[in-house]
Amino acid sequence: MIKDRPIRFVQWLMLATEKYLLAKFSKIAFLNAPQINREVATLLLMNHYSFNDGPLMHLLCRKVLKKEFKVMVLEEQMHNFRPLKYIGCFSVNKKSKSIVDSLNYAASLLKDPENMLGIFPQGGVYSQHLDRIHFEQGLDRILKKNKQPIQVVFAVVLLDFLANFKPKANVYLMDYSGEQDSVKMEKAYNIFYQSCKQTQRKQYNPPAHTLD
Repeated sequence: MIKDRPIRFVQWLMLATEKYLLAKFSKIAFLNAPQINREVATLLLMNHYSFNDGPLMHLLCRKVLKKEFKVMVLEEQMHNFRPLKYIGCFSVNKKSKSIVDSLNYAASLLKDPENMLGIFPQGGVYSQHLDRIHFEQGLDRILKKNKQPIQVVFAVVLLDFLANFKPKANVYLMDYSGEQDSVKMEKAYNIFYQSCKQTQRKQYNPPAHTLD
């Protein structure tokens, strides 16, 4: 696995990169931001619909969570963009035995209350038009390995263009307070996901009969 090795100068450069990459959005809104517990680490679970998710998660960490940025990234993406390890990303390879090391390392990051551990539980990039978000098995091992109390935050990213050339990104947030079991968390996430999609559909006052 490729471990993160944060370098402050590279992290500073990432701010400019983040601004450049996110300029493709007309607006980014973080909705229903929870109160962040500074006494425990934060586990952030977010749907994965495009390359833009990384910069969005980085912005979310800076603006809302305000913790150290730690994110699990597919190893092939780490090889394609090597500076990722210098801003807090570490690799996972689902086809290698090193996956155990990656998951154990992820669990160890939850010991530090200064950390935000960001995970895309789908384990890959999928359309945001899916009716359901699936969770890969890796999250289950992380949760079982972790022995510390943590705060779990759900994030759902949904886009709309409407009359703009650039999409508006709504990032819906929820503080999950249920049992730290991957099956129950997946169920809770999907209930939240459906609720977010319904809220998104109701924006801009569409005809009532189109919401059935």
